[in-house]
Amino acid sequence: MFWLAGFAAWTVLALLGTTQTAMTLAYRGQPVQWPRLLAWGLLDWYTCALFIPPLLWLVRRAPLERASWQRRLPLYLAATLVSAIAKYSLTVPLQRAMFGAQRSLGNALATNVVSEVMIFLGVVGVLHAVEFYRRFREREALALQLRAQLSESQLESLRAQLHPHFLFNALNAATTLVHRDANAADAVLTQLGDLLRHALRSDPRHETTLREELGFVDRYLGIMHVRFGDQLTVQRHVPDALADALVPTFVLQPLVENALEHGVSRLEGQGCVEIAAAHDGDVLVLTVRDNGPGQNVGRRDGLGIGLANTRARLAALYGAQAELRLAPRPSGGMELALRLPLRRAPAS
Repeated sequence: MFWLAGFAAWTVLALLGTTQTAMTLAYRGQPVQWPRLLAWGLLDWYTCALFIPPLLWLVRRAPLERASWQRRLPLYLAATLVSAIAKYSLTVPLQRAMFGAQRSLGNALATNVVSEVMIFLGVVGVLHAVEFYRRFREREALALQLRAQLSESQLESLRAQLHPHFLFNALNAATTLVHRDANAADAVLTQLGDLLRHALRSDPRHETTLREELGFVDRYLGIMHVRFGDQLTVQRHVPDALADALVPTFVLQPLVENALEHGVSRLEGQGCVEIAAAHDGDVLVLTVRDNGPGQNVGRRDGLGIGLANTRARLAALYGAQAELRLAPRPSGGMELALRLPLRRAPAS
């Protein structure tokens, strides 16, 4: 692409130079021989283009930078002067052969060497601009790559923290049942093994469909149902139309866990957790509600990894486009509302 653009530029310069010469001849009343003028102009400018590769090599090896331009400027003056002499050493014999021109190399240099050096200096300036832009794009691409790698590493770290988090809480649930109900404790450990197998072999991508995320939450709730028994009721309001919406992997489990630990577990009577999904234009809204006491929500025990981790993952994945809000419900209990961009999984 670079060389094609260079060829086009030299062709345009040849056409412009030929047009200027033709206008000068017409103004003087002299005949204008377009084929001869065009061939002469193309030969003159295309022979300049032959020196682009060595000048580009020089620009890349010894660029005119702030710290070195005074030392390297004489090198470029010498390089452009040599290029001008070499150019006419090639052009003059070709002009003799093609057009019968009688001028000598000395005459060509005496009348054109200064303007030719200026043209080559202009070429050097353009090559510097192209090279600096290329380096800027490379640095920008490298910075984006490093930023993506850092973000990926942070997301993997945040995601990895979720596994031991719900593992320890589920093991605590099993521990409380060991002496009270051995069969229930055995059921919890069995379901926990299934849950961990699902988590560890899950897709390494950071997003999954809402359908798959709800399936994981159902496995987790299976363990919690053993722990809470008839005290726990779960309601789910998720339209089928949102089943293919993309959500962060393992995003719902810490929200449900927070509702259980800080809501249902603090009740004497029946506890209820409600999971809902809706969309507000191009925004997906996931809501987890509980009917717990609500006043102890500010406590930090159990909230550090769950909600703080979720907020960090949302910030890394979506920036300011996602938010997680925790607020009391008028009827009692708390509501966790998660808003993120509505995007759908591609059809398989």
